Amino acid sequence: MSSGLGTDLLARLARATSRGAGSAGEIVAVVAPAPVVPAARLVAASASALPIVLFQAPRREGEEPLEVAGFGEAARVEGSGPGCLPSVTGAARRIFASLREERDADAGGAPGPRFVGGLSFQTESPRKEPWSAFADASFTLPRWLYVARAGEAWLWLLVHTGDLAPERSTIEAELVSIEAALGAATRPSSPLPPRGAGEGARIEGTSREAFCSLVREALAAIRARELDKVVPVAARRLSPARPLDARAAIARIAEAYAETTRFAVQRGDRVFLGASPERLVSRHGRVVSTDGLAGTTRRGEDDAALVRALLASPKERREHALVVEAIASALGPRCASLDVPEGPTIRSLPNVHHLWTPIRGALRDDTHVLSLVEALHPTPAVSGAPRERAKAWIAAHEPHARGWYTGAVGWFDAAGDGDFVVAIRAGLVSPDEAWLYAGAGIVEGSDPPAEYAEIRAKQAPMLAALGFGDIAADPDLQASNGLP
Repeated sequence: MSSGLGTDLLARLARATSRGAGSAGEIVAVVAPAPVVPAARLVAASASALPIVLFQAPRREGEEPLEVAGFGEAARVEGSGPGCLPSVTGAARRIFASLREERDADAGGAPGPRFVGGLSFQTESPRKEPWSAFADASFTLPRWLYVARAGEAWLWLLVHTGDLAPERSTIEAELVSIEAALGAATRPSSPLPPRGAGEGARIEGTSREAFCSLVREALAAIRARELDKVVPVAARRLSPARPLDARAAIARIAEAYAETTRFAVQRGDRVFLGASPERLVSRHGRVVSTDGLAGTTRRGEDDAALVRALLASPKERREHALVVEAIASALGPRCASLDVPEGPTIRSLPNVHHLWTPIRGALRDDTHVLSLVEALHPTPAVSGAPRERAKAWIAAHEPHARGWYTGAVGWFDAAGDGDFVVAIRAGLVSPDEAWLYAGAGIVEGSDPPAEYAEIRAKQAPMLAALGFGDIAADPDLQASNGLP
């Protein structure tokens, strides 16, 4: 592609900085229209070594999906411990206050700069491997921010005023790389998973026997009335015979699961990536939206019968109702009105069906989206009920650290608007290894082998995206009816 975008952005940056040196620590943000490309494809096409973030929302009725891809960092805010989100909110507000946007008329409608990142399932000190580079809560304000919405796209460049002169050659080189990626991303492609990635791979983690034993322990706690529900997670570490490509995996899973929110957050050489079907919460002005998503069955030849059985299952309906009740309890006091449908519908993905209750409300005030995240996270869909007892049971019984899996990933802007998903259908990927996770909601009536088969179905998308579809030859996976 031509260098018009690059020339335009650098010219705008020069004009912006010529208007004044700015205060110490000021960030100047300039923006220009950019080609419309799928955000995940842009990330996959980039040859830049800059760390990445991605949040690619699906189409939803009555909403304009927002796609965000970021490269590098203009700023990062992090928090640890129980008060991590309020500290992140305060730090981000101070950074937004030091940010000066410069827009020409052709970019007046561009969505503004925003932080992209996430948080862990539980706070943990110190954070264990393989999650040591991921703080309890961590958000990036990208140096290069691509945003697309409603058939338009823009590229933001955010620079500390004191860094412009010494880093000009670096900025120009980064821009050349991003322009090349935009050009490559405009060409349609269907990246296929490589064949045989599982050949020679070393596999460790939660076995069928170990997970079934964990489920039986959970059922014992439920029968003892210590818990109503708990969600144990199985972890698998895959060490491949050849290096893994996280960015290519992002493109594969994005194209295969377009009805989900595709996300990625990089820290060091590890990328946490996935395709979540479950919105935790979004805030746009005073409109708040969330999903109750719990109760699952695998897809099969007779999908209609499977859906009828899912809707009729007392066990699955009980599991789902606990999630919806918890969401309504958390959001009700914060909303002037809250619409909670009487019963669930079905959310179908290529590999599974879920019971789904979309919930929408009007906030009483301008509550920051991170305050809503704090109120809702973790929902019973990924922890259990009662929440604190379930979290304590998980900490005592799960053999592997979840890290950000079943945490939350999303974005927020200067107005306190934002969109977050529950970080499921995900894995942590580096060139040398991949950690894959999946959980199952356990309530009275759960069957251990059936729950094990469910988690294998849930891991199938990530296995395929990484090229491990052939790993079904593993005897432990064969024991779960051939999954994935």
